[in-house]
Amino acid sequence: LQVEIFQVEELNHVARINTEGFISLPLVGSLKVEGLTVEETERLIEKALGEEYLQDPHVTIFVQEYESQKVTLEGFVRKPGVFSLTGKTTLIQAIAMAGGALRLADQKQVVIFRGVGTEEAVGHKIDITKIRTGEIKDPFIQNKDIIVIPKHGGRGFIDEIQRTIGMPPIY
Repeated sequence: LQVEIFQVEELNHVARINTEGFISLPLVGSLKVEGLTVEETERLIEKALGEEYLQDPHVTIFVQEYESQKVTLEGFVRKPGVFSLTGKTTLIQAIAMAGGALRLADQKQVVIFRGVGTEEAVGHKIDITKIRTGEIKDPFIQNKDIIVIPKHGGRGFIDEIQRTIGMPPIY
C-alpha cells in the first residue's frame, strides 16, 4: 500500500500487509488492516495519527499490488494451476494467464466457483464467447475463485473417435 498524508510528505510510506494482516507505519507503528476496505484503512490511519501527532490528518491510500490474492484455473486450459492476482483481473485475463483455453474446451460452460468452503459458495456459469462478442461484461475475478473450463461434449466425442482410428489429437 502506498500511504500518503496530505501536506506531511515525510510521513508518506509504502507498506506491505504482513501475513497477520498488519501494516507498519512511521509514528503509529503496527495497525491491523486485514479485512478493511481502502477507505476504512484510510480512516483508521487518520484516527491513529490524529490521536497524538497531527491535527485533522488526511490520508490517501493507493493499492500498488495484490500479491496474496490467488485464483485457481483447471480443466481444459494450457497450463492449469494456481495463479497470483497482481491487480484487478477479469475472467478473460485469468484464462490468458493459464495459456488460454484448449481446442476441446467448452467455452460456453465456464464456471467460476466463488466462496468455496463457505455456506455461501456459488457456481456462476459464464459463456466466454459472449464476452468476446461484447454481449456480456467480462467479470472481475476475486481472491480464491476457482475457474473450471470443462471439456466440450461434442468435440470430445469426435476427439475420442479420431484417437480410436489412430488420428493424433489436435490441440
